[in-house]
Amino acid sequence: MELITVDKEMCRRDGICMAACPTGCIKADDEGYPIPANEAACIGCGHCVAICPHGALENSRVPMAGFTPPSRERADLPAVAGLMKFRRSVRTFKDQAVPRETLAELLDIARFAPTAVNTQQISYIVTLDPDKTRGLVDGVAEWMRANISKRPYFTRFVEEWDRGQDRILRGAPHVVVALGDASNDWGLTDAAIALSYLELAAAAHGLGVCWAGLLQRALANNPELAASIGVPAGKSICGALMLGVPKYKYSLVPPRNPAKVSWL
Repeated sequence: MELITVDKEMCRRDGICMAACPTGCIKADDEGYPIPANEAACIGCGHCVAICPHGALENSRVPMAGFTPPSRERADLPAVAGLMKFRRSVRTFKDQAVPRETLAELLDIARFAPTAVNTQQISYIVTLDPDKTRGLVDGVAEWMRANISKRPYFTRFVEEWDRGQDRILRGAPHVVVALGDASNDWGLTDAAIALSYLELAAAAHGLGVCWAGLLQRALANNPELAASIGVPAGKSICGALMLGVPKYKYSLVPPRNPAKVSWL
């Protein structure tokens, strides 16, 4: 099947699809209609289809049937800025599980985050059962205990865990672990963007999130722990979040240092 097909009655030959193509795999024919220039270069991003205001173009790698129109209630800058500024790293959670449907909704939003060359390589492991999350904390604590000599600051986390205090995952009922292809150099970047999407979506949903750096480090450095949650071969641990219903609500936005910018 040909990569690009065009409805010549609808096409205005305005060149928008060619200008939007990030790899230059579309060119104009002698009449000015778009045709494939290098099919192998297409990354299936769908920009050519999404940007055409006339619906004149089809790309066989991203069928039109999968596209959705933008929301008519598009958020303005003040609303987006308010969400991003008011977001807090939540470290106190209610003893309450989040429904699977809600978690799935957040992940569905995260999949629209940009990835390098549109690889869409990020996958996830999510703990649904809070008991499994608590069991994971125990695994992290034991890994930290075995590495205190190398990282003395682990001591306080282990001692608090031994006293029944969870400073590792803060009692969160769920964790989301992002995986990338081990062969992909952009896994960490792609995962950071995707998890940021998820974090903001969670905040908009009234949920609390905190980046789980200790869990990420433990999984990345302890193959047995990673295997215990089903990390497949060929995958790298690229990020982790703890997630749940916040126990308390913040009333104010704390100040932050001014942006350090060099204007050229």
